[in-house]
Amino acid sequence: MRAIQTGLVVGYGFIVMFISTAIKGVYQVYFTSLVDHYAVSIETMALVGGFFGLAQGIYSALVGKLCDRCGAGHVLLSGMLAAACAFLLFSSSNSFMTFVLGFLLLAAYAVAALTFVPVSILIDRYVIPERRQFAYVLATNGIAAGLMILSPLWIYLDGYMSWSMLCAILAGVYACLAIVPASLSRVEGIGTPIKIPVKTKLKSAGMPPESQPSARNIIAPLPRYWYLDCRFVLSALAFSGCGTSMIFIDVHYVPAIQEILSHNETANLFTGTSLSLLGLAEAVGSILIGYLVAKKVSLPLLLCLLYIVRCITLMALALWPEPMMVPLFGIFFGITYMGTVIIISRLAGSIFGYRHKGFIFGAFFLIHQISGLLTAWFGGLLRVYCGSYFPVICFVAIWMALSAAASFLLSMLKNNGSSGNGGRYQVKYE
Repeated sequence: MRAIQTGLVVGYGFIVMFISTAIKGVYQVYFTSLVDHYAVSIETMALVGGFFGLAQGIYSALVGKLCDRCGAGHVLLSGMLAAACAFLLFSSSNSFMTFVLGFLLLAAYAVAALTFVPVSILIDRYVIPERRQFAYVLATNGIAAGLMILSPLWIYLDGYMSWSMLCAILAGVYACLAIVPASLSRVEGIGTPIKIPVKTKLKSAGMPPESQPSARNIIAPLPRYWYLDCRFVLSALAFSGCGTSMIFIDVHYVPAIQEILSHNETANLFTGTSLSLLGLAEAVGSILIGYLVAKKVSLPLLLCLLYIVRCITLMALALWPEPMMVPLFGIFFGITYMGTVIIISRLAGSIFGYRHKGFIFGAFFLIHQISGLLTAWFGGLLRVYCGSYFPVICFVAIWMALSAAASFLLSMLKNNGSSGNGGRYQVKYE
C-alpha cells in the first residue's frame, strides 16, 4: 500500500511539473510574436515576464503557507483551475492589459501552485523518508521532460498557430487535467494530510554529545527574526542566482539565440535542439545531484560548483557566439538547471526545521523571483540601449559568480542545530 502511494505521488508530481512548463514555455517561445501581437516594445514585454516572476515568488510564499496548513493536494488542484482560467482569458481578449492581469494574477499563481513548493511538500508528507530524495528527483524531472517535449512543439506551432488559438486549446487541456487532482484529492494521502510516523536522526559527526542537535530542533518554533539569520540571508542570495538564470532562459534566451544565429532558417532548429538538450541534461543532472546529496556532500559547496559551471557556460556563449555553442550551452547549462532547486529545497528544511519548510522554501522563492524581475527588466534595457544581447549574457554571468560566492560563504558557517562537520547540512531521516 505504501509503495502504491509513493508511486501515485511521484507520478502525479511528475505530470504536474510536466504540464506546468506550458505556462512559461508558450510565453518564452511566443515572446517575439507577443511583442507584435500586442504592439508593445521588447523591454515592456520583458518587464511583464519579470513581474510574472515576482508575482510567482509572492504566491510561492503563500502557497508554502497553504501547504503547511491544509496539504498540497488542494493547492495543486487550484493551480490547474487558475491555469485554465488564464489561458481562457488570453484566448478571448486581444487587450494587452487583459494579458498582463491574467498573466500576473492567474498564470503566476498557477506556476507557483504547480511546481516546486507544493510538490516538495507533497513528497515530504506522503513518501517514506528513505525514498524522499529519489522521489523528488523523479518528480522534478517532469520539468525536464516538458523542456524536451513541449518546447520544440511550441517552436513548431509558433509558425502555424495563432496565439489566441493556442491559448484556447491549452485552456481546455488544463480544465480536463483538473479532473485528475479533483479525483485524487479524495484518496487518502493526497488531498487530506496524514501523519506518517517519522523517526528523526541528526548526524553531527565531530561534535561533542552535549552540543549535538536534538529532534526538537526539527519542530522548534520559527525564530522571531528568521529573516536576519546569516544562513537564511546567504541561502537566499545564493538562490537569487537561480532566479536570474531561469528568467534568462524564460525571457531572453530564445531571442538571444535568434540574434546569434541572425534569424536565419537554422535558428528554429538550433533553438529547439538547444532547449531539448537542456531538458535532457537537466534530467541527467538532477539524478546526479540527487545522488551526491544522498552521499552527504557539502550542499553549499555543491551549490557553489553549479553556479561556477553556469558562469563559465554563459561567458563561453558570450565570447564565442557560434551556432555550435548553442547546443553545447544547452547541455552544460542544463546539467546544473535543477540542481540548485534540489539543494535549496533540502536547505530550506534543514535550516529552521521541516515543520516550516513550506514557508521558508516559499520565502526563498520570493527572493528567487525578485532577482528574476530585475534580470528581465535590466536585461531588456541592456538589449535596447546596447543593441545586443552580449551585455545581458555578461550581466547574468556576473550574477552567477556572486551567487557562487554566497554559496561558498554559506559553506563556512555551522548550521547550529542541523549540521556538523564544519557546516555540512546532514539531516538524515529514517
